[in-house]
This record gives sequence, structure tokens and C-alpha cells, in this order.
Amino acid sequence: MKPSPLFADTFRYFFMRFRKEGSIRKWFLKKAGENSLAFSYPESFKHFKKTLIFLPETKELALPYLENFKKCWSKENVLFVARDSLREVLIHHPLAKALFLTEKEFRFGEPAFENIEKQISEFNPDFCIYLAAPFLPALYLAKRSSAPCRVGFQCESLYPFLNISLQVSSEPEKISLLQKQYGVQNANQ
Repeated sequence: MKPSPLFADTFRYFFMRFRKEGSIRKWFLKKAGENSLAFSYPESFKHFKKTLIFLPETKELALPYLENFKKCWSKENVLFVARDSLREVLIHHPLAKALFLTEKEFRFGEPAFENIEKQISEFNPDFCIYLAAPFLPALYLAKRSSAPCRVGFQCESLYPFLNISLQVSSEPEKISLLQKQYGVQNANQ
């Protein structure tokens, strides 16, 4: 039997492999907590003091964000959660502190996953931007972060893990909208 992409390879989570997707989603939501704090959606994202950012999985998708937001993302106010494959990219673009997870570690119940959850909790973000593909363990971390405002793109079906869905679909449109929200001038203009 092949390992679960969502859970650690322990007996404790063995039977989770046989659950249906909807049941697993409900389980993650229950573990993350179903309540969300009230917040006022800001005119500008730069009003948030601490931001948690889940980066896309590939270098090609992550680099445009890193290049376009180097003026507003810093080690003091941003924490990245990224796949280990982005380690080299983030070393060359040291905009913020980054937490890395390998594919095996990015499963609920793994010690590294629990450590990342603890570090996110200690960071105590008040804003979360989810740029990665939908993945329940990452969505769980976004919800558990306790950030009242958790933004994603085209993500209505991911509520309440993410509670703001911005309606743009292409990467350039996402970058442009985020630049507008941060008050960053587009380099192409």
C-alpha cells in the first residue's frame, strides 16, 4: 500500500487512508477549529503587521512573487511556508524567514509538520496569503495560524480554511492585484 500524501505513516492515521475526501476535509476542519475571528477587509494589505505566505510549489511560480514584493515583504513581518524544493530560491531571495517541508514532512502527524505548526503559532500572523495549490495539510496550517484574514484565489470551495477569495485566475493578474493591495508600483509601468 502506498503512503498517504496527507498523513504520517503511523498506525494512528492508517485508517484515514480509507476515508472519503469529504470526510477527511471535515476531519481537518475539526482539527483546525471551525471558528474564525471577525475582521475588517482592508483597503491595503500593508496595514497588517505579520503575514504568513504559502508559496507556490515550483520555482517558476514562486519567483515572480519574490521579485515583485521584495520592497514590502521583510524578515520582520513575513513568514514563508514552502516546499523544500524552493530552498535554493529563497536562499538567493532572502526576503523573509522561511519554513521548509519535504513532501514526506508535509503530512499531518509528522514531527516536522508539528514543528512547523508550532512555529506558525509562535509567529502569530494577522494575515495569510495562500498562493499554493489546494492541499489539506497546508490549508489546515493556514486555518490554524489564527490569522483572521486568510486570502486565496478562486477558492470559494476552500472556506473556512481560507475566508477571502480574490477573483483572478492567471498568475500575472494575481501579482497585479496583490501589488495594488500592497501599494507597490508595477515594474512594467
